[in-house]
Parts: sequence; structure tokens; C-alpha cells
Amino acid sequence: MDTRERYAAYAERIAGASPSYAAWARSLDDRMVAMLDEVPESKRQPELLFAVARRLGADPSDPGALRALGLEARPALVAALASATVQANDPRRLAPVVPLFAALAARVGRPLGLVDAGAAAGLCSIPDRVTLDHRRGDALVRIRTAPSDPSVHLTADVSGVEVLPTTTPIAVGARIALDPNPIDLAEPHAFDRLVEAVPPEATDRTALMREAARATLAVPPVRIRGTLPGDLDRSLDALPDGVVPVVLTTGTLVYVPGADRQRFVDGVHDRGVHWIALERTGILSGVAATLPDDVDPADPDAFATASLDGVAMAVSDPFGVRVRWLRDPNL
Repeated sequence: MDTRERYAAYAERIAGASPSYAAWARSLDDRMVAMLDEVPESKRQPELLFAVARRLGADPSDPGALRALGLEARPALVAALASATVQANDPRRLAPVVPLFAALAARVGRPLGLVDAGAAAGLCSIPDRVTLDHRRGDALVRIRTAPSDPSVHLTADVSGVEVLPTTTPIAVGARIALDPNPIDLAEPHAFDRLVEAVPPEATDRTALMREAARATLAVPPVRIRGTLPGDLDRSLDALPDGVVPVVLTTGTLVYVPGADRQRFVDGVHDRGVHWIALERTGILSGVAATLPDDVDPADPDAFATASLDGVAMAVSDPFGVRVRWLRDPNL
């Protein structure tokens, strides 16, 4: 898929949720495509381009603002794209992984030492501060209740195997946020930077991220600047004694090249630590081998696979809003 096709597909996918971002994606002309082709492929994501454009002053309510910026400030746009990263790390992705943390906590019976790899600001480093509801048809079931505030309330539309409510506390004894550019939410304007990639129409998503930011500030992680797989050992070694190490990846490994991705998987296995993931379906061969035959990676509702220690437990849309449970993690 070339750059123009990538943006056309994005426009079609986002149009219902964000007409402004769809209009920007459709506004790409030959000059903009040529500009994007100057930066590495990983820097051509629509969300990244739009976040950088907004940082440079482009107004998403103006369909022509992106193209005008590319014409008037091309060197600045190219330079900003080359060093930028998408760091929203949507807390909705916690919905498929919170039951996995609960099952693991019940199994080990000790506080967890969480290494959130690709953490950005750590909005997914708070599985213990999530109240989670499962909606199956017209029935709404409270799966977990956060024991303390500030917390985040998530609702997922679920199908497949029934996951029963549990009351075992998710005790997190230590949190480490590993990221190439970790964000300290206590710094001025940090939250504004975090939501740059969020479509302006997604006010509910921004509000949820604000809730997650408050919860994260209440239990801030230790930030370590680094990447996978090279800094995995350093992050795990920073955990205190007495906790059970567990690595969390949520949409992180798609940005790790294939060979390094396998080295990360091998590293987790060699260290003998637990691993909870919500990653794009199919990019992890070992996890993919545990999926039922009827899971189609092309299905938008099977875009991501939630796994515990390399075994697929559920599939979901990219943000964990619609979840099909394949196994009960408590069994």
C-alpha cells in the first residue's frame, strides 16, 4: 500500500468519527505525498502527520490547512516528522487486558511489578485503577470495581466465552514506564502534547484520557528512556525485590522490526517473566498459533489479540471497545 492509498484507506475508516481528519487525509496532493516519501515509512502515519501539523499551527477545522502547511513550511514539517512519535496510548486498550491482570494476580498471590513497554505517559499502566463493565446485548455486568479513586471507568461490548466477575485485588507493587520519549504528566502542557493525535471531534476519548491521566498521576511510574528489545533487561532489573515481574505491551510491537520483535519475545521467555499483550493480530507468530481457525485478521473486530504469556485470550477492535473472548483467563 503506497502513501496515497494509505491515506485514502484512513479517510474511509475515520470519516464517521472525525470528518476533519478524513478531510485532511483526502487533501493530500502530489506535493504532500512526495514530502511524506522523504521521511521513514514509520513516520508517515496519518495520526503522526496530523499531530505535528496541529503543533505547527494547522487548524483541523480548515480542510485546506494541512496542504497549506506543507506548501508554506515544508522544511519545518519534515524535520518535526522525523523526530516525532505517536504517544496517545489510548486507555480503552485496558479493557481486554484488565481481566488478564486479574487472573494473573489471583494465580501468583503477590504484588505485581509492571513494566509498561511503550508507555508514553503511562495511561495504560493503571490496570488496578479500572472499573470494567462487560455489555453483552442488553445485559451489563460489572467485572471489576476499582478499589480507589482517581480511577477509569471502561465499558466493552463482549461476545464469545463468558468472563466472570472477580474480586481478587490487582496489587501493583511497582510500575516502570519504558519508552523512547516518556512523558511526565506533571510537566506543564504534557497532557496537551499527549492528545495532539486525537481527532478534535473525539471529545469523549479526550475526557477518558484525562481521567486516566489523573489516575496515573496518583500512582506515577518510574520512567525509563529506552526501546525494545535492548532495554527490556534494564527495566526488569529496576523492579524491586518481592514483586512478580509482568511486561505489558499495548500496540507497541508493531513498531519494533520483525527480528527485534522476536528477540523481545525470546527475552521475555528467557527471563521467565509474565507477559500481557494487546497487539495487532498476526504479528506474533507464537500467539497467532494459539488462535482458533475462525479468527480472521482482516476482520476489524479481530484487529488486535489480547494474550497472556503468549496464549491468545481474546480478539478485539484496535481500541478494545469490542472484545470477543476466546478463553476464560481465570481457568
